[in-house]
Amino acid sequence: MSIPVGEAACLGAALLWAGSLQLFAGPIARHGARAVNLFKCTFATVLLGLTLLATGGWSAMEGASGVNLLLVALSGIVGLTIGDTALFGAVNRIGTHRSLLLQTTAPVFAVGLAWPLGERLNTGQWVGALVIFLGVVIVLSGDHTVASDTGSRRGIGVIIGLVAALGQGAGVVIAKAGMATVPVLPATFVRLGVGALGLIFIALATSGLGRTIQACSDRSSLPRLAIASLFGTYLAMLLMMTGVAWAPASVAAVLLATPPIFSLILESVIGRRWPSARGLAGTVIAVIGVALLATSG
Repeated sequence: MSIPVGEAACLGAALLWAGSLQLFAGPIARHGARAVNLFKCTFATVLLGLTLLATGGWSAMEGASGVNLLLVALSGIVGLTIGDTALFGAVNRIGTHRSLLLQTTAPVFAVGLAWPLGERLNTGQWVGALVIFLGVVIVLSGDHTVASDTGSRRGIGVIIGLVAALGQGAGVVIAKAGMATVPVLPATFVRLGVGALGLIFIALATSGLGRTIQACSDRSSLPRLAIASLFGTYLAMLLMMTGVAWAPASVAAVLLATPPIFSLILESVIGRRWPSARGLAGTVIAVIGVALLATSG
């Protein structure tokens, strides 16, 4: 049975996020979470603007409702300005894997927020979601690496990671509500552009714009930032918004929480080593969960 377009797009976005987050880790440690987040959002917004010009997509915004545009813009503040900055901050404190594990709670927030909007998961989708969570927890529960600092640093990292998950889940639900009259490409541009503007405002208010400028001039970090932003922000965000448009918000949020699975696979391929038995078992379980969720609509 084939996977529907929306669900397939969400999985593609999760794969790109898993790969790009590995590339972002070094620049985050060197320049800070907010600087890297501002760079990637601005870089991808410029590319999306050029894409709209090349495809004539600006005209598609003429029929969009003002309220829907505001909702899409709000999803950028919640999901990117707040959520992604929190995610990068968590990566810097507790590492990539633990941060991604916390991101798997995003669907919990999304389901709770989507409930009043009339979205319900059917029995098969609930089973699939729970199986995915089980697989992700099995994959990452064997990761006993810790950040260099202990105690309060890890505690703050966990709190920030949960804030990132809330931003991800809420951002998906808000974007879904706003895309009723806003096509995918313009919606992605508005979401990223407003998210970037929010980050610029914060940078100006905290005198942090210089760190982003420094990151842009750092020859050792710039290639990583550009490649990761191209695939992990520009392309991944287009796929994510396609998934949000075509799949129920709750289902999209669950599938967008699968980067830990792809991260394990990518690390095994890049490092040329087999994953642990726990990691392999968790991956197989999660893949079964994805199949159940994607085909139970």
